[in-house]
Amino acid sequence: MKQLKNLLLILFSILTINTMTSCESVPPGNKGVEVSWGGKTNMDTVYSEGLHWGLHWLSDEIICYDVRQKTLVKKFEFNDKDNMSTPVEIALDYNLDPKRLNILHKTMTDLDEKILKTLSSAGKEVVPKYSAVELNTSKRPDAEKLISDKLTSELSSYCLIAARVQLTDVDLPPGVAKLAEETAVQLGRNELASKKEAEQVALAKARVAEAQGEYDAAQLQAKTKDILSQPKMLLLMQLEIEKDYAEGYKTHGKSRYGSNNMFGINSATVLKEVK
Repeated sequence: MKQLKNLLLILFSILTINTMTSCESVPPGNKGVEVSWGGKTNMDTVYSEGLHWGLHWLSDEIICYDVRQKTLVKKFEFNDKDNMSTPVEIALDYNLDPKRLNILHKTMTDLDEKILKTLSSAGKEVVPKYSAVELNTSKRPDAEKLISDKLTSELSSYCLIAARVQLTDVDLPPGVAKLAEETAVQLGRNELASKKEAEQVALAKARVAEAQGEYDAAQLQAKTKDILSQPKMLLLMQLEIEKDYAEGYKTHGKSRYGSNNMFGINSATVLKEVK
């Protein structure tokens, strides 16, 4: 009897230890799906990251899935609306749907191939609506939205979430690229010629303005000399000079004839005759 009690005690201890140490771990950025020892998927619960304790983990296990966002970049080649072969690079940001991992685990395989197929299908449907030039300029956002709408519904059926779609690169077809290059070169030449022409016109206008200014100055100078050479103007200038001398004599007793001599060399004679 004592041996039976000891055996039961040992079994209980082992069971307790197993219970306390029976757990499953889900790493950061992951979610877990419970699968029983017989292979049945638990369709009711998705386990979050961390430790999960329980006696059933003695037989069951957790299959972990990384639910963090991933980026897939893939290059394709489609015909644009002008039926010209156009290389296109598409970038897809996506992640596994955390709430539907049990469905994904039970029903989905070959996810990578499904994503590539869906991405190719969406691009093949949307790119031919635009020309390569439009996809490089104003129409790229429109094309990205159309591809995103198509991928959102398609990838959802695979328990995936499409977060963002971008046309990261659209190469111009060789013929279009050559034409664009030639056009750009010609536009550059035209712009340079136009700038040179404008520069020459500006220089010519400057020369005309300079010549006009010199002509006007010469005309004014000639008119000034002509006016100043008139007899009346000369007499007026002489009177002004005499006036200045007279004013100076009153102030300091000096004139152009010297000190105390306002009338010049004949002033003595004049004075003598007056006496």
